[in-house]
Amino acid sequence: MQRWQALWKQTKRRGKKFPSTARKPLQFRKVTDIMEYRFPTSAELKKNRLSIGIVAATLLFLLVVYFLWLDPMDSEKADLKTKVKQQTELVKKYQEKLNQAQSIKDNLVKKESELKEMQKRLYRGNDPYQLAASLGNMLSSHGDSSKKLDIKTYQVLASKEYGLYQEVHLRFNFMTSIEGLQYFLERVRNFETAMLVQEINIQRIQRKSGPDLVINVILSALMEKKEKS
Repeated sequence: MQRWQALWKQTKRRGKKFPSTARKPLQFRKVTDIMEYRFPTSAELKKNRLSIGIVAATLLFLLVVYFLWLDPMDSEKADLKTKVKQQTELVKKYQEKLNQAQSIKDNLVKKESELKEMQKRLYRGNDPYQLAASLGNMLSSHGDSSKKLDIKTYQVLASKEYGLYQEVHLRFNFMTSIEGLQYFLERVRNFETAMLVQEINIQRIQRKSGPDLVINVILSALMEKKEKS
């Protein structure tokens, strides 16, 4: 204890003070001092050349990867996108063609059905005069005097070929009554051969009895095509 007191007196006589325990205020350096940049010296470059080489090699590797792999992949992706677009447009065009072909096919089936039906109603023969004679015999009524057709003349006017068949125009002149005219039109409509009334001219005459109508009619009928000699 005495030793500590002697040490205290000695220190007091010399004017020494014990260091204060109070905290000193913080000191801040200027930002400009912190952000100062200094180029490395040659010695520092030599010292860190391994690290610099690794960084340079890494950058070079990334550039090689980009130009040899990533950039070609982008080009291939763009080319693939263009090809897909072209293929899509091509498929769309083919689909349109298929739809048109299906429409044409359906139309051909319809036309074929119509042709078969029409062929069933073609006159089995290629002689227009034979057709006119057969038609005249069919139109001449028998038994019922009110429906009598008195055919005076018949004539083959012209014929025109259409593919597998020919259209023949026939002129008939006959006398009949109103009932006979109705009978005539009904027989033409129901005749087994396809036939149409192209022109009809009706003239009435004064008679005490018998047919009082003079009929001049032109019929068109379909028959088989003439064979070329």
